[in-house]
Amino acid sequence: MYEMSFLIALTLIFKPQLSENGGLSAWEPAGAPKWLELFNPTEFFANVVIEHEYVECTTSAIQALVLFKKLYPGHKKNEMDNCITNAVRFIEDMHMPDGSWYGNWGVCFTYGTWFALGGLVAAGKNYHNCLAIRRGVEFLLKSQRDDGGRGESYTFCSTEKHIPLEGNSSNVVQTWWTLMGLLHSGQAEKDPTPLHKAAKLLINSQMEGGELPQQENTGSFIKNCMIHYAIYRNTFPLWALAEYAGVCHCLKVDCISMSSKHQ
Repeated sequence: MYEMSFLIALTLIFKPQLSENGGLSAWEPAGAPKWLELFNPTEFFANVVIEHEYVECTTSAIQALVLFKKLYPGHKKNEMDNCITNAVRFIEDMHMPDGSWYGNWGVCFTYGTWFALGGLVAAGKNYHNCLAIRRGVEFLLKSQRDDGGRGESYTFCSTEKHIPLEGNSSNVVQTWWTLMGLLHSGQAEKDPTPLHKAAKLLINSQMEGGELPQQENTGSFIKNCMIHYAIYRNTFPLWALAEYAGVCHCLKVDCISMSSKHQ
């Protein structure tokens, strides 16, 4: 039963990758001519007339295929290898000049960069053999604030230009995305200091009841629609801290204590 479900899911992953660029879409195979977007009937949504390929969908497919190959190493090996190779090419082609990737369902470049780095690493790339990963790491490091956090304005989504949060403040969810992107890319082996700073911010942001503060919206859709995901502020930072502690333990690197807040 479970094996059949896996095979059906595998078919659904293969089906959207019909475009020549190797990317995967969200709803249906992409491929309609771009000029159809001129007939967009909405006043505020962008790129809604035809389907497009996305870094987030492509990365998720890579990660799923890599896990599937471990369970069934001989099943459609050539097809899966080709799919992963093409998907990696798409992610690298979507790289922005500053080293980031655009995120379509989160605000914005930090979100896309976290996804892209995770996909490249899952496909076997690393900091040493992949220029895109090195540039992505440089983007995350250079945009980290003095307090260890990260903050992007929602206006990034529509302008595609980097605009910091008002007052140059940090957002705990975007700090999580930064921390996870750096963890995936092997930053702990090179210099764990940026990881410690981000973890310290997340720990110090926790309120008396255990929750983290509700801050600016970090969800987005079709460039101009901001979405409030209430659970983001708790699940993502806790996930990041768990990954952080696990990496520090494996590398025998001292991590920020989780038991108390830090100065």
